[in-house]
Amino acid sequence: MTIKKKFVLALIAYAVLGVLAWTTLSDEPIRVFNGNVRLRTGTLLILGLFAFRAALYFWRTRIEEDRASAKPTD
Repeated sequence: MTIKKKFVLALIAYAVLGVLAWTTLSDEPIRVFNGNVRLRTGTLLILGLFAFRAALYFWRTRIEEDRASAKPTD
């Protein structure tokens, strides 16, 4: 399976988890340190961070593949 297919599947999975989290979790605030964070917002933020991490990995892999394929002509 190519890295692009894995990336697309990961983004689809994060989107599905986001929709499920939005529809099933309540929007009640929870106390974190001295502030309040909404449960849905916190969950979506964490899922977004995982999706961003997957995107960074995908971009890094693509750049490394491009560098490996660009052989020096010396």
